[in-house]
Amino acid sequence: MSELANRPAVIAVLEEIAQWKSRADAEFNGSMADVQREEGALRRSIEEAQRQLVALAARRSELRDKQEMVALGAETRERAALRQGLADDRGIVEGRAALLEAALGAQERALRNMLRDPEVAGAVEEYEKFVEVEASLAVLPSGYRRAILDHHDKVRRRLEPVIAASNAGPPNLGLANVGVGVLFAVDPAEGVPEALVAVLPVPFAVCRDWAERREDLSSRFAYRVVAAISRLLTAVGAGEAPIQYTDVAGCLAVQVWLGDCDLQGDINERALEEIEALREEAAELSAAGIELYGLWVRAAMLADEEE
Repeated sequence: MSELANRPAVIAVLEEIAQWKSRADAEFNGSMADVQREEGALRRSIEEAQRQLVALAARRSELRDKQEMVALGAETRERAALRQGLADDRGIVEGRAALLEAALGAQERALRNMLRDPEVAGAVEEYEKFVEVEASLAVLPSGYRRAILDHHDKVRRRLEPVIAASNAGPPNLGLANVGVGVLFAVDPAEGVPEALVAVLPVPFAVCRDWAERREDLSSRFAYRVVAAISRLLTAVGAGEAPIQYTDVAGCLAVQVWLGDCDLQGDINERALEEIEALREEAAELSAAGIELYGLWVRAAMLADEEE
């Protein structure tokens, strides 16, 4: 077919349109290829990120499990440490109780030996007779009364070593001071407490066998701490709270139900104040080289592990 001498304008337009479309198609195909490459790369990145997320989730679970084991291990170790501390402190109190009883026995024997001296025994008898008639001296003539009083003063001076020995406190054992703790806990730990427990580093036998057991440093320790707890309860408005004595790890524990009380003041701070006051007044603890302190712990640490 021969070409037209004069091509119609429409053909040029159509060709131009075809070329424009061809260029657009090529640009589209190129852009789509780029999009598909980027999409593929993103999908691969997403798949990798998902794999990382799964791995991180597994790692998170492992870490949480590990942390739970750490928490359980720390609780177990803390409970064991507190119980070992109680056992050690109880051993110190019982050991020094035996030493103090021996020293007290020696002190008592020395006093008895002094009283066996005939001169001392006679002076004691005179002293006792004077005490019996002292109230009636006022009716005697002043000179006679003065002579009796002067004689009594001589007798008293002669007995001063005996009186000093009989009034002496417990002998100092000369041992290095060691700290011994009373453990306190309330439940719940936060908010208004419903229960208080105090664990003493003395054997539970002090309470269980009190009627048969000879009084010693452990029992006097218990008497003082129980009295301090009683003062504490009165101070915080729980003087009528029921008290129960029980065994915790072989030690004497004092349990108090506070749920029916309207507590006033800070029971934690007041408990430590009572222990500090007790430390100052307990001559037998000082003589045995025992420094008492109070320590607040979580109630769970005083419960048996299976609970």
